[in-house]
Amino acid sequence: MRLVIVSCTPGEAESLLDSLLEERLVGCGNIVPSVRSHYWWEGSVCREEESLLLMETEDRLVSALLDRIPQIHSYEVPKIITVDVADALPAYAQWLGAAVAPSKPA
Repeated sequence: MRLVIVSCTPGEAESLLDSLLEERLVGCGNIVPSVRSHYWWEGSVCREEESLLLMETEDRLVSALLDRIPQIHSYEVPKIITVDVADALPAYAQWLGAAVAPSKPA
C-alpha cells in the first residue's frame, strides 16, 4: 500500500481527486483544504495557499499515478510523493485492493 501526497491549488483539489478516483488509480483520498507552502521556484522563494491531497493506492498503481497526475495537474512540476505504508488495518488494505483498478491480465 502507498500513501500518495500531492499539493495543488485549492480550486483543483476536488477535480484532481475525483479524476483519480473515477480512473480507479486511488481508492480513497482526503483534501486538506488550506496549507501555506513556501518553496523555491525559478530563483525566488514563493509563498502560496495550497491544498494537500492525501490518497491511498496499491504499489502496482504507483507508476500509472506518476504518469497520470502531471497530465491533469496545473503545475509544471507538481509535488507527487509516495510513502510506503508498512502497516495498515488488514480489513482496510483488503478494501483498498477491491476499490482500485483490477490487475491487467498477463
